[in-house]
Amino acid sequence: MKEFQLIDDVMPDVPPTDHARVMAVRARMLNEAPRRRLPGWSRVTLAAASVALVLVGGFVVAPGLGGGPAPGAAPEDAAQVLATAADRLAAQPPGEGAWWRREEVQVLRIKPKDNSTFTVEQRVTQVLWINREGKEQREQGDVSAAPLTPADEQAWKDAGKPALCDAGAGECAVGKVFHIPMDPKTYKPVTRLPTDAETLKAKLLKGFPADGSGGESRESWLWMAARWLLVDAETTPGTRAALYRMLAGLPEVRVIDGVADLDGRVGVGLVFEGNPVRQWSGQYLPVQQQIVIDRESGDLLAVQGALIQPHGSQSGEPFESYVIKKQGWTDEAPIR
Repeated sequence: MKEFQLIDDVMPDVPPTDHARVMAVRARMLNEAPRRRLPGWSRVTLAAASVALVLVGGFVVAPGLGGGPAPGAAPEDAAQVLATAADRLAAQPPGEGAWWRREEVQVLRIKPKDNSTFTVEQRVTQVLWINREGKEQREQGDVSAAPLTPADEQAWKDAGKPALCDAGAGECAVGKVFHIPMDPKTYKPVTRLPTDAETLKAKLLKGFPADGSGGESRESWLWMAARWLLVDAETTPGTRAALYRMLAGLPEVRVIDGVADLDGRVGVGLVFEGNPVRQWSGQYLPVQQQIVIDRESGDLLAVQGALIQPHGSQSGEPFESYVIKKQGWTDEAPIR
């Protein structure tokens, strides 16, 4: 089963790190008992589940855009950074208020057409509200689009200033909400999900197709479920911390410090690698999915897709990022 019907495949296979090191990091993360909890603000639209796009409705992502990670710490050090961040997150109170509110900015950097000589950055703000009864309401701002750099602006002018994004015609790649191939009801109420990594993993796998009909690996399924719970669900701080630990223990997930989102914020990252993604040209590009976490608080900073750098950098350059601006319980209510 594909996560979203926008691309044929998702994620490339990448040579694994040293096995002994991976096992040591995994054991360290799984042994960290979740002792505390987080307030409310945590969730990102189901659109966050589409972070591994290279082809987006006819748009081609632009590699080599910069904004990649800062120099990362050694894997052991990164695992300790994540463990500490998860501990601090779990220590936060569940939060109070009538509505859980998540505000994000979706950022996408693309070349509008295969032959485009310029890169465009599209942005849109999205707000998700969920009340104590589970009722959801979404608000979305206007899409903005502009050439990424002065050089891109000049190339755009030289090309005759073609339209960068026509929201009315549905030609903007940002601002769309995608649906995950799983039933969210399986995990409701999310506020009662386990706060222990192994118990939570077992709970999530109850939704995994036992007959393999979904076409997803167990790791891919768990990543997708965790990403939804972090981005689009009012999960507790304890559960969020457990999700970090669970993901860090998966064979195909690496922990890397110094990962940046497209707003320039740097944190510790969970990085997942799977299948290659195909462009219009038929070329397969190595892509990874990233979850970026604030080192100090453990709060979610961003969920994003990145191109793996050809020179072998541990973490790639983001081309799409769901930047979390605010999330948690509040007495503020939606306008309508």
